[in-house]
Amino acid sequence: MSLSYRNVSEKDIDSLGVLMLESYRGTIDYEGETLEDAILEIRSTFDGKYGTLLKQCSFIVEENKKIISACIITWSEEMKLPLLTFSMTHPDFKNKGIATFLLKKSINVLLTKGYRELYLIVTKDNIAARHLYEKIGFRVF
Repeated sequence: MSLSYRNVSEKDIDSLGVLMLESYRGTIDYEGETLEDAILEIRSTFDGKYGTLLKQCSFIVEENKKIISACIITWSEEMKLPLLTFSMTHPDFKNKGIATFLLKKSINVLLTKGYRELYLIVTKDNIAARHLYEKIGFRVF
C-alpha cells in the first residue's frame, strides 16, 4: 500500500468525525458517542479545546479520497508541551503500520521545530495503543 498523506485542514472536520466514530466504536474508549458527537469533538479540537491545533504537525492518510488514519497534535498550554490529541485508524486498516507512520511524521516535524517532548494520555486498558506508543519510545509517567 502506498500512503498518500497530508496535513489536516478545516475541510477535513466532518471526515475526521466519521473516522473518529469508526475508529473508536467497539473499543474501550467508546462511550456510545454518535456521529454528531464525534464531529463536534473534532470541531472543538480545531477550535482549541485541547490547545492550539498544530496543523503543520498533524497528518492524515487517505485512500480513495477517504481518510483512513489521522494523527492530531495540539499545544497544551497547561503542560507547556505538544499533545498527541488523537491517533485514529479505521478498523479495516489497523495493524498495517499507518498510525506508526503518521506519528513518526508528526514527531519529525516537531523535532524540526525545536520541540523535544510530546505527551499523550491513553486509557490504561487500551493495549493496542499502548503497544504503539511504547514501540515508538513513549514512557509511562
